[in-house]
Amino acid sequence: MTWYTQVLDVRLNELTVVPADAFSGVRNLSVILLDDNHIHRVERHAFRGLTSVQLLSLTGNRITTVVADSFSELAGRSHLCAPLAAGKHCCCVVARCSGVIY
Repeated sequence: MTWYTQVLDVRLNELTVVPADAFSGVRNLSVILLDDNHIHRVERHAFRGLTSVQLLSLTGNRITTVVADSFSELAGRSHLCAPLAAGKHCCCVVARCSGVIY
């Protein structure tokens, strides 16, 4: 079954990890809001198959690990808002994330 959801808002939940293929059932997403969860890790291919995402927001989380190829499907066409140190965040176009961040 194909779902045609375009906006997925799961802010203010208690998610801790974004696993591989987390959104495999909703490939038409254009906005993913994962703000203010407890996410600390984004797995490889977490966003695989998402070709329409324009905004991915991860602010308000404490991400310590981003595995290589976590954001590869979003490169060049998506905006990522992610947390930085000291309560600040960054919003930018996803270019390339090829390393592991600890």
